Amino acid sequence: METLSVFYFSGTGNTRFVAEETGKRLAERYEVKIYDISEEKNSAESAFAADKLLFAFPVYGSSPPVPMRRFIYANAKHIEGKEIFVIATQYMFSGDGAASLGRTIEKLGGKVIGAEHVNMPNNLADCTALKIRNDFEITKTLEKAEKRIDSFSRKILCGKRFRRGFNPVSHAIGYFCQRKWWRKGENAKKSSLLIHEERCIGCGICAAHCPVKNIVVEGRHAKALGNCAFCYRCVNLCPNRAISLFGKSLPEKQYKGPRSGK
Repeated sequence: METLSVFYFSGTGNTRFVAEETGKRLAERYEVKIYDISEEKNSAESAFAADKLLFAFPVYGSSPPVPMRRFIYANAKHIEGKEIFVIATQYMFSGDGAASLGRTIEKLGGKVIGAEHVNMPNNLADCTALKIRNDFEITKTLEKAEKRIDSFSRKILCGKRFRRGFNPVSHAIGYFCQRKWWRKGENAKKSSLLIHEERCIGCGICAAHCPVKNIVVEGRHAKALGNCAFCYRCVNLCPNRAISLFGKSLPEKQYKGPRSGK
């Protein structure tokens, strides 16, 4: 039986859900191991010894998150010559979300033999224009996601080459509609995380769960260090709803993750 290592980055559980559900389906053909790249132990060389690799990540502005990009470059020597699958999770559309990482992988010598996009529930809890849904409210979204996962998994199991987002039209949509503008201000956005002291109780939950260690607790309040990965984990975990990122208001309702709808 061939081996497959699945590497994922996930802020609020959407991409973890997709990685785990895909792994379950591919276990029919592969011995699958799943790794969260935010845990340092999962960058060990042994994890890359698998016959094939799969990278799953959320897209921000039709771009892979910084932690995934850094992970790919840090492990370039393990990617060279490998056959690789890529899955991008998104709320609405990204154009070429999967290909935006896939092109980097191929520049490093990897061979992308499968790529897919999976729409997942919204987790932008501080954006009032986008409704947060949980539990039974996300059932239909998850059903559609699982159908997409089923379809992609069958293609992989049958050896069918499928690369969503790699065509010129998707590339243009991803670049001109999102990535061009996102990348232009990406570094400045890293300082956008706001922890509202009047509501912060200094519990440390945000600091403990931040995948890039962007938050520390000093005295009675948490403090952001200006290196946000935009994952929205802290915004949705804060028990006092004291954190905002891109929205102009504090969250009224927080995203509980995809398993709340299962």
